[in-house]
Amino acid sequence: MAKFKYKFEAIKKIKKRMEKQVQKELAIIELEIKKKENEILILNEKIRNEKRKVLNKKSMKASELHFYSMYENFLINTIDEIKNELILKHEERKKKLKELEEKVKETKIFEKLEEKHLHEFRLEQDKLEQLEMDEIAVQEFIKGK
Repeated sequence: MAKFKYKFEAIKKIKKRMEKQVQKELAIIELEIKKKENEILILNEKIRNEKRKVLNKKSMKASELHFYSMYENFLINTIDEIKNELILKHEERKKKLKELEEKVKETKIFEKLEEKHLHEFRLEQDKLEQLEMDEIAVQEFIKGK
């Protein structure tokens, strides 16, 4: 019996590699999103801590109060910048998810095609085997007469 060789095996492997690459890129984006979200949490905690410090002080100079106010504004602006970056990362994530979906579809197409070719190959092999068996049976029948 002949061995099955899928003629699009190289293309299928390339498609699979491309799919894995997009998966890696998506994982990196996910990590960046988590990192940005964590940064926001840390900055919000800093703001709360600074407010607690200000409220716990019994007396404070106007310059100190101004400094804390400026520092809080700086932290809030930093959070806003990170939120904007986060929005961009979420958009990038959506694009990568769509790209991954396409790559998965392409890979599945070649896998289905391989299954179809394998099925056709097996049918052809079964036909050839049946022809050989028929030929052997005819030869045996002729020898038997």
